[in-house]
Amino acid sequence: MNRNRKSFIALKFIVAVFLMLPLIVTLIYSFSERWVTLLPDGFTIKYYIKTITNPQFLMGVLRGMVISAVPVLITNISVLLALYVVIVYMPKMEKVIQILCLIPTTINGIILATSVLGTYSGTDTILANRIVMLALIYCVFILPVTYQGIRNSLYAVNTSALLEAAEMLGYRKIHSYLTIVIPAILPGIASSALMSFAGLFGDFAIIKIIASSQFETAQSYLYRNRATDTQALSAAVVILLIITGTINYFVNRKNSRNGREKS
Repeated sequence: MNRNRKSFIALKFIVAVFLMLPLIVTLIYSFSERWVTLLPDGFTIKYYIKTITNPQFLMGVLRGMVISAVPVLITNISVLLALYVVIVYMPKMEKVIQILCLIPTTINGIILATSVLGTYSGTDTILANRIVMLALIYCVFILPVTYQGIRNSLYAVNTSALLEAAEMLGYRKIHSYLTIVIPAILPGIASSALMSFAGLFGDFAIIKIIASSQFETAQSYLYRNRATDTQALSAAVVILLIITGTINYFVNRKNSRNGREKS
């Protein structure tokens, strides 16, 4: 049994090294002066300085954060209001809401983007605007994660009982929901919101189809400059990995804290 355990640990270590190898090579290459032989010739940070002072890259990062944050905000507000109505006034409709919110899990993001683009492109409505189109597609894309996170949080704090207790004390249901229930589930909301934000920030396929020429994010910038100054691009990739890794760290920290609180 002990030998099997050691073999399994060794196998996991080999797989981890294999998966991490491209990232390690990218990190080393981003610091190298030249790398045309087995080992790099000299190390420098000039490519990082060049990248973080590049206004196109910085604007791409900013655009990516904005186009990721806006759908997360819209979706969270919409799901919170919908679940309030369902829990308080129409509990039998919860299954319907659940099915509607989980439908996007069966649709590939590229298929969704292509279908929306073919339907609304060229029309005389606001939905023909590529940035509006992109934001709404992102809302649909993160709907399952947002719904599941908020729903689990609402059931964890026993929302119905909280609202009934507050109503007995003279509070309105909507006032109780906004001042008691939502603060109680904020850790769960923050966790699902950060998870959705990280997924959208790293997206390239959907934005490439919808609005890469009009709304260039950091991923679109990397794709456009993929054939030039590869060390600077490697530095940009490392910076983006640090940003997404930081977001994922806070997500895992929130989840761990929620787990300890439940225990």
